[in-house]
Amino acid sequence: MSREAANPAGFEVVSETDVAASAADPAKFTGRVSRAEVLPAVRPEGLRGHRFAYRAGARSHWHVHTGEQALVAVEGRGLVQWQGLGEPRVLEPGDWVHVQPGIAHWHGATAESDFVHLAITATGATEWGAAVTSSEYGQP
Repeated sequence: MSREAANPAGFEVVSETDVAASAADPAKFTGRVSRAEVLPAVRPEGLRGHRFAYRAGARSHWHVHTGEQALVAVEGRGLVQWQGLGEPRVLEPGDWVHVQPGIAHWHGATAESDFVHLAITATGATEWGAAVTSSEYGQP
């Protein structure tokens, strides 16, 4: 049965166990990171949802979203830093981050903990920048 026939109202429930994770693009991440596309966009640059799992010390490169995004920490301890923030901020399960369009930022695991977050991107694209330096990461 097609998605449309199964969900004529456009609703869909996705079980995390039905979504395969794969290695995240090493040109956009440092360290071991897996990425699962839980909610693919149904319109160009439309709403989408991903689950990212970072091994201790792994992190994204600097990047900018052209639309809004929300991050939800679900496991472990993570870090987020945005342009203008002097040092990374620690994230713990239950923390939400509202990412504003056009603000360069990065996120990932602390040096001593794996980290998992959900990323819900409302609209727009992602523009990738440079890797986070050791001094920017600031972890032992």
